[in-house]
Amino acid sequence: MNSVEFISQIKDVKLIIKFIELSCILISAYYIFMKINNENINNKDKIIFLASTPIIAIITGFIRINIRVYLSWLVAIFFMTIINRFIYKKETDFTILTTIISLSLSYIIYTSSVMILFLPNILFNIKNDYISLTMIILTYFFMIYRIFNLKKLKYGLSFLKERMENPYFSITVLIIGSIALFSLITLQSYVGLGAAKLGTVFAVISVIMFVVIKQLFSLYYKQSLLTKDLEQTKVELENKKKEITKLEKENLEFGKTSHSLAHKQKSLEHKLEKLMETGVDAKSKENIKREIQNISKEVYKEPQQIELPETEIEVIDDMFSYMQSECIKDNIRFELQIVGNLFYMINHLISESELEILLADHIKDAIIAINNSDNANRSILVRIGKIDNVYSLYIYDSGIEFEKEVIENLGKRPITTYADSGGTGMGFMNTFDTLNRTKASLIINEIGKPCIDNYTKVLIFNFDSKNKFIVNSYKNVVVEV
Repeated sequence: MNSVEFISQIKDVKLIIKFIELSCILISAYYIFMKINNENINNKDKIIFLASTPIIAIITGFIRINIRVYLSWLVAIFFMTIINRFIYKKETDFTILTTIISLSLSYIIYTSSVMILFLPNILFNIKNDYISLTMIILTYFFMIYRIFNLKKLKYGLSFLKERMENPYFSITVLIIGSIALFSLITLQSYVGLGAAKLGTVFAVISVIMFVVIKQLFSLYYKQSLLTKDLEQTKVELENKKKEITKLEKENLEFGKTSHSLAHKQKSLEHKLEKLMETGVDAKSKENIKREIQNISKEVYKEPQQIELPETEIEVIDDMFSYMQSECIKDNIRFELQIVGNLFYMINHLISESELEILLADHIKDAIIAINNSDNANRSILVRIGKIDNVYSLYIYDSGIEFEKEVIENLGKRPITTYADSGGTGMGFMNTFDTLNRTKASLIINEIGKPCIDNYTKVLIFNFDSKNKFIVNSYKNVVVEV
């Protein structure tokens, strides 16, 4: 069949209907493409769309009759992509993808309108093809109008445009759109099979689409989670860098102070040696006392009220703030590090009230341990959050070490060596009840003897569902329960 014969057959009712049907689908696809980009077009561009629609419809109709149905749709996608690329000046890969999505959505909505009017056509026994087509087109345009005037789609599908910058999402949408479009084409090609066979084909295609879509979105969400983890890791790494920079600065300042104090210390030592040879009078004693106090002030700086990071859990933030104030009263430096957020931790692993009591008991114990130590280093560090992939609470202190008797009786009976300082031994009894309820583990690491530049011990509460009790000590003592 040559082109002249094809044009002459347009007079045939079925061909005219197919031509109108395809023209409506194409013009709607252009409209959906515009909504995805959330852009308005001028009158000149509208004329290009309207003029190109019948031309593409005629070309694809000719290919459909003489060659293959699938090829006709590929040609339609090709020509629409060229026109969209010319008007919107978007990247080629984005234009191809969005054209396929637009055409798929247009065809799906058109098929839905046909299915909606299938029953009324039978009930009212409408046999005139033009009346049926008019009803379908009116329903079709009404559906598009209603869909794109929904509150969530009021400004089009601009959210889809943003997400398609993600390659995984782009591939997912491309495959889903292609499957939907060519499934509908396949069903259209086999309308002569009869209702039973057509239903079977439709069921098979639906199952395949469901499985593919499920797998594709699973991959997409996994990739999204990976991206979030990477972003969180970047933030944590940046925070670590800032912390290292801060520590390096503090270390440099301490080094400068130590260097200056070394000269003063040698001068004082020389003075003491001379006084020991000649004897010490009251005035010299007072001068030496004053010099020692001045050196002590330079070595130790009063802790200040610094702004603590927040967990965004009110009762926990209040507890940290209270403990910081208690530390300041006793000239103890209090530091807090929050790793990630704690919402999963308190929703699934330990309740707010249990975590609040745990913090109160063991930070207070750390304060008592420091107050009963002669260590010049008076520091507490609390780390909380997802540490080494386990939700945990770390409490470091520079206070006195645990007595052997205390370690042996932890969780068995109330025991304390600091009764005069307010210790009752009930804190650990409550702690072990909490550990048993939450299946958490307690690890006590004894780092070393009190010194100026390190902590003496750390209590680690791991919410790992293992419910273990372990003591690691620099004295080569290991206890595991």
